[in-house]
Amino acid sequence: MGSARPLMAAVGVSLVIAAGFSARPATAQQATASTAETLAGLSATIAAQYPSARSLVLARGNCILHEYYALNSRDGLWPVHSVTKSVLSILVGIAIDKGLLRLDQKLPELVTEATEGSIDPRAADITLRDLLTMSSGFAPQEMAEVPGVWNSSVWMIRRTVEHPPGTHFHYDNEGTNLIAVILRRAVSGNIAEFARNELFAPLQIDRYYWPVDRDGNLPGYSGLLFTARDMAKIGLLYLQHGRWRERQVVSEAYVLDSTRKHIDGGEPANAGYGYLWWTKPIREGWQTHFAAGFQSQLILNIPDRNLVVALQSAASLPGGAAKFINEVVLSADAALPAEAACVGRLDQ
Repeated sequence: MGSARPLMAAVGVSLVIAAGFSARPATAQQATASTAETLAGLSATIAAQYPSARSLVLARGNCILHEYYALNSRDGLWPVHSVTKSVLSILVGIAIDKGLLRLDQKLPELVTEATEGSIDPRAADITLRDLLTMSSGFAPQEMAEVPGVWNSSVWMIRRTVEHPPGTHFHYDNEGTNLIAVILRRAVSGNIAEFARNELFAPLQIDRYYWPVDRDGNLPGYSGLLFTARDMAKIGLLYLQHGRWRERQVVSEAYVLDSTRKHIDGGEPANAGYGYLWWTKPIREGWQTHFAAGFQSQLILNIPDRNLVVALQSAASLPGGAAKFINEVVLSADAALPAEAACVGRLDQ
């Protein structure tokens, strides 16, 4: 393939799998020594060259190959910023599976206020799918600041519609807050309980923070705090097509649909866009899907490598997170033997 384009705003450079794989060690003893050296080198490189990196979890499927923590502990919570959007997408998928929402539902059916005379009449054609792909056509607008309220009523739909729905990508924080309002109403009001019971509890994610405003809404665009391991669990859920242990948490059909390119995308990631997930093919035609947040927060899945990478950082990494993933993380993974031991498991 040709050279990859930029992966995300916080990333800033293209993601290309490092060329070549080191020769596999000849003996188990050599393999153990090689693995230890590779992982020690990975931690040393992060500490020396990427001091803002707080946490890294590298896993092949359920097997955690390596964890790195700077000043925070494994249980430390960290804001994941726009990774929140991708988690919201999973919750929407669960609601769709339960028959509470449909992708083709239009705004007047989803938000009763959309029938008001003050609403741009073209907004009546916007579907839930359009909101999820950030192609609603709404004009860009700064988010309204309302004390104590994340998603102030229906101000998100009182915008001019500039483009036919489904035709033009615009990274729309307001639209994701509107999705959160729609989801809250679809699940009869208690979105926090729905998130806990339907997603976090099955994945044994019990240490997280997602604020609820005085109207009962969760912020859709940002606001979630996770541990690095729990970020990796979200990645693994999608790597396993929505299945966790013996439970199908979200349907395989939705996972596959949400991580395929529905629109070309654009800023800030300059990658294809699914349903609040970014998607991009890389070397050898491998397809990645990822959730990305401000200052290099990242959940990256490479299904062809059965690989999950979760990254937390206190500031954008030098050269961008893609440079870090390519030159440091994936180079280390390529050097690890296939039988590298697990330091832990994500479903425990």
